[in-house]
Amino acid sequence: MLLGGLLTQTGSRSTVPDLQTQTESRSQSIEKTVQYIKKMIKKESSAERTINLFHCLNELNVNSLVQEIQNSLRSGNLSDKKLVPDQCSALAFVLLMSEEILDEFDLETYNISAAGHQRLVPVVRNCRKSILNNCKLTRKCCNIVASALQSSNSPLRDLDLSYNNLGDSAMKLLCAGLMSQNCKLQRLGLNSCNLTEKSCDSLASSLQSSNSPLRDLDLSYNNLRDSGVELLCAGLMTPNCKLQRLG
Repeated sequence: MLLGGLLTQTGSRSTVPDLQTQTESRSQSIEKTVQYIKKMIKKESSAERTINLFHCLNELNVNSLVQEIQNSLRSGNLSDKKLVPDQCSALAFVLLMSEEILDEFDLETYNISAAGHQRLVPVVRNCRKSILNNCKLTRKCCNIVASALQSSNSPLRDLDLSYNNLGDSAMKLLCAGLMSQNCKLQRLGLNSCNLTEKSCDSLASSLQSSNSPLRDLDLSYNNLRDSGVELLCAGLMTPNCKLQRLG
């Protein structure tokens, strides 16, 4: 069961109501657990863990928030609503549980805060094109994206991370995903992401990998310097590199 394991993952198992307590009815215990999980969804900062908590609610047949999001999706008015972070996690859960792969997922479609943006990042696991530009993404977000690229059945082909202050450490994480034999990403947008020549070293390594799928790479408006360009050129000159456009 996900429920026991995931509650342990939140690091607060000792405060979770015991479902087998002798002094309360089972229904009362379940209700207390449900309320606890809902509270954790509001407080939790990890996008992945909040989705896991929705799996817990699903096991308990508590789907009110998910159903609200599903109804808004069907009616086509979800983009008109201002979504709070827990609603964003519910939306991520719905989109990830869908059997249909999204052709395009654009974070700017939704009226949400930076915290909401971060809770929706896991949706990259279930779309062909993902537009995550200017969304205040963090290093943790890049870790989620890298994990998606390493997935054996990743559908992601086009990813735009432009106008996020990612920096070199986040880029190193992303390149670990790019170098995976499962990665099929063909276009990557990194315009104005606060990258330096250190990122060029990581990118050059990914371009030299035997299975590098990248065809289009945008590095405009980053402080790469001549040394960074030289590193990139070393990657571009290898037989494995399939890049057709560098911006």
